[in-house]
Amino acid sequence: MKCPKCGSENVNVQMVSESQLKNKHHSVLYWIFIGWWWRPLLWIFLTIPMLLGKLFGRKDKKIVTKHSSMAVCQSCGHSWKVN
Repeated sequence: MKCPKCGSENVNVQMVSESQLKNKHHSVLYWIFIGWWWRPLLWIFLTIPMLLGKLFGRKDKKIVTKHSSMAVCQSCGHSWKVN
């Protein structure tokens, strides 16, 4: 493998993991047609179970991890993503 910048063959390739925290949420259509009246009704009639559900229920976040290969030229320091 050659460096595209300097042409050197002194190149290291490493796996890189990138993690992001994503929120799970409802779409706009859900809130237009259902969410604006459904959530207040739940809080009015089911306050104690809703509080317990918020405290001990599922979390609305998930971790998304992407793996990719990165090459780094040891001569000039140029780095690029390997397909």
